[in-house]
Amino acid sequence: MVRNIVFRNNDRFAIKHLLIQIGEATLSHNCRNKKLNKPRQMNQFYLETDQHRTMLKYRYPQKGVEGIMQVDNYDLPENGWIRVRV
Repeated sequence: MVRNIVFRNNDRFAIKHLLIQIGEATLSHNCRNKKLNKPRQMNQFYLETDQHRTMLKYRYPQKGVEGIMQVDNYDLPENGWIRVRV
């Protein structure tokens, strides 16, 4: 069984900075397109990157983890990435 390796970042300051760059309108638009409720808690956001893309993800209480949008074109943090096998 081959496991994928991804890197995750839970730095609240970096995620808050990213959310400001994205803007409320873009975030709401992406949530509507994926039929997701608008996220409410900062501590449930995280970034996940693999070989191909970096995603902004959110842990929903009932649905579990959902990828909200690809964020490769935004300023991403340099520090705080943790290697995880999934």
